[in-house]
Amino acid sequence: MKAWVFHAFGDMRLEEVPDPKAKSGYAVCKIRRVQPSITDVQRALGIGTINSALLKKQLEEHAPVQLLGHEMSAEVVEVGDGVSTLSPGDIVCTSGHIPCGVCDWCKEGKDPWCIDKLHVGINTPGAFAEMISLPEEGLVKVPEVLDDVSVACLQPFSSAVAAVRDSKISVGNSVAVTGQGVMGIYILQAARMCGAGSVFVTDVKEEALSLSEKFAADLVINAREKDAVSEVLKATKGKGVDIVFECAGGNPDQGLSGHETKQQAFEMVRIGGRVVQVAGLVGSVNVDPVFMRTQGINWIFPEGHGRDTISLGADWVAGGRVDLKSLVTHEVSGIDKLPEAMEITHKKEEYKATNPCQVALE
Repeated sequence: MKAWVFHAFGDMRLEEVPDPKAKSGYAVCKIRRVQPSITDVQRALGIGTINSALLKKQLEEHAPVQLLGHEMSAEVVEVGDGVSTLSPGDIVCTSGHIPCGVCDWCKEGKDPWCIDKLHVGINTPGAFAEMISLPEEGLVKVPEVLDDVSVACLQPFSSAVAAVRDSKISVGNSVAVTGQGVMGIYILQAARMCGAGSVFVTDVKEEALSLSEKFAADLVINAREKDAVSEVLKATKGKGVDIVFECAGGNPDQGLSGHETKQQAFEMVRIGGRVVQVAGLVGSVNVDPVFMRTQGINWIFPEGHGRDTISLGADWVAGGRVDLKSLVTHEVSGIDKLPEAMEITHKKEEYKATNPCQVALE
């Protein structure tokens, strides 16, 4: 089969590699559609992000090596001995990580904290290929009504579902979301599904804010034109919202806000409220502990997603209650076009892309 093989950071080549095998407990799947996540693009270029150290080790010890790709729609074509929940023809996606099942965290039901997990596309071959082989527990069968475009989005959407879950949202809670990129709009929809009352959103791009209006945000704030904190406080009569989901922070070189929106989140949440850090901040972060303590702010980093949040998200999409497909603004066709998809994803603002660019393999 054809697969993208990494020789070094910034050096990936489309090569012929052996077809994967359906060993015991594994299923072989044909990739139907894949999208390079923002973190995958950063990893490919050697930009520091989650699991960069593990990826660096893989390259140092095993290059050339098949790497990356975990946001996918795939069809099971063969199953190994002992596989009982999957059959050829099933459409599946993956959570992106597969717990070992035997460490202390796994025994406590904390799968995302597993200390010996498989990271799809990092320490096991990923979906930047025509086929993939993964353990049965690493694959999630999705409802038949779902299209490949939506299925490829389920892994990142499940992160949004997990973030809303970990916020301990209650019916009627007021919510603010900083940033209306794809994760911000996912959070907007997931918060609505979990009973949020008023949802206020901020961004600096009109096209993003137009999408927010489509998804019925109660207040859409262009932070380039208005002070986001003042607008949220005005809308809540000075109290602040119950929960802020911070989805805009991160590396400014990637078009993100640095640490600015993190501070805005602290200022627009109510006393005793919760700030959920969805965006991946980089570098050292300054926090005023006196302010945080006197305001009683809970700064939450989501525990992580898994099979449960993927299945819940898939049911919402299948039932027509959540829309992922309309956020996919760019796609290319053929495994050889992956570099083009990564370029668009890396420079989404330049290309006016919302979702990562998808690659259709069929």
